[in-house]
Amino acid sequence: MAVLLAIGIVLGFIAAFAGRWAAEGMAGTYDLRAVVSVSDSETTEGQNGPHTTHEILAVAENGRAIELPTGETFGLAEPVIARISSLTDRVLSVRGADAVVEAHHPGEKIAAMSIGGVLVILGGVVAFVAVRPVTTAKSLSFLAGFAFAAYVVLAPLGFGGTAYRESADPVPNLWEYRREAWGQPPVIGRGQTAVSGDSAVRVLDSLPEPPEGAEAWLSGFHVLALRIEAARLGDTALELSADEHGAPKRVKDCAGAPGAFDGTAGLVCFVVPQGYQPKYFVIGTLDRETLLTLQ
Repeated sequence: MAVLLAIGIVLGFIAAFAGRWAAEGMAGTYDLRAVVSVSDSETTEGQNGPHTTHEILAVAENGRAIELPTGETFGLAEPVIARISSLTDRVLSVRGADAVVEAHHPGEKIAAMSIGGVLVILGGVVAFVAVRPVTTAKSLSFLAGFAFAAYVVLAPLGFGGTAYRESADPVPNLWEYRREAWGQPPVIGRGQTAVSGDSAVRVLDSLPEPPEGAEAWLSGFHVLALRIEAARLGDTALELSADEHGAPKRVKDCAGAPGAFDGTAGLVCFVVPQGYQPKYFVIGTLDRETLLTLQ
């Protein structure tokens, strides 16, 4: 009986995981824009050395809290897009301005389905041999193990929980924290040239949408593109000021859009959170930081 119970548990886990993976792969999805509001980690010592667990929560545009399986990939207050299964409400992938985290790899799905199918067949053969002659008690023992494992995998209180959580902390205003830590830098008027060290930058105009010719994924975000000209920029940092809605994140080369900034002139693109109001274009960091007024 114990052997059949164990076989049922193993096969139940495999069948449930493989079945859910296959169903999520074939079912529809929906995208949800969100901003990371909690980014915590805890490191514990285990038998195989240190192990770090992460708690990453985000506030979606519809106000709901979601948990993201992204580790340290995305920073606090960063805008992201979570792709969620319409069937299970689990996160399948998360995209930010400069990275994508896949939680539902096609290769892993195929491997899980293939291995799971083979093991289910082999396990079924073993179970069939073990239960001969078939008795009600033996059948119930196997089915109990199978059902228990499947429930643990698929139930909301087990491994089958959705991405949604009851609540999350509000998105922090990183701009306030930055000003408290670094003080108030020089502020240059709109349309003027901002100087940071040897670098000089001027904003010519702005575009509140993805530039034409950018990669398709960028259209899923709220975007602000600035057309700038610069001299002796080098590796000087270029940012947008954050606010209570989140912290804009620069998109490398404007996601392939023609006319992206080449070091002297062109477009600089940022993904921004919903409701964001651009106040300053930030040139440089720390003691060389200069703010160029945008509004």
